[in-house]
Amino acid sequence: MKKVILSFLFATILLVGSANAQSKKRVIDPDNLPKVATQLIEKHWPSCAIDNAFIKGKEYEALLTDGTIIQFDSKGVWKEMKCTDGLPVTLVPVYITRYIVNRYPKQLIIDCEKMKGGYEVMITNGLKIQFDLKGNVTHVDE
Repeated sequence: MKKVILSFLFATILLVGSANAQSKKRVIDPDNLPKVATQLIEKHWPSCAIDNAFIKGKEYEALLTDGTIIQFDSKGVWKEMKCTDGLPVTLVPVYITRYIVNRYPKQLIIDCEKMKGGYEVMITNGLKIQFDLKGNVTHVDE
């Protein structure tokens, strides 16, 4: 009976340790980012290099030399982008860019996150705006 209990405890410790290891962000070589992610960076930030790259579970993160932070899913598709100098408008859905340009012409989009059913953006004045996939504003957080 002691062996069964000890075996169970050992297995539990291994499982918890394994789960904990996958939840920690680890530094990786930028060459280990998915190809789709590196292609996006090369296309939209041609004058920047990848300063640091990380993996957490199956998700990736890249920190560029200009301070931009991009989070990617396991396939290298962006999930969230943050850039204090403003994100490339070619990466943000057109309906979001149009809305910001028309309503807040002097503001830049500095954060864009894909969410279930839409997007959330933050502009330089700190305003957060949520959009559904049809381009409708669903929430404004001032």
